Amino acid sequence: MFSDNDKRNVEMTSQAASLLVQNIQGLVKSNNPLLAEIALEILQQAVLIEQRLQRVNVITRSESDSA
Repeated sequence: MFSDNDKRNVEMTSQAASLLVQNIQGLVKSNNPLLAEIALEILQQAVLIEQRLQRVNVITRSESDSA
């Protein structure tokens, strides 16, 4: 169902989303209240994206395992 290229892209994108979440977590700890507030809003969205990509990644890997 998924091509090897699709699987690689999903895995790389999932990893990139995880790194993005980690970096935004650093911004949330900013001493600047406005920056911290904005970062928190962005972090919430990034976490949702990260979770969705992780689920897709699991699906693509499980398809490989069952084939």
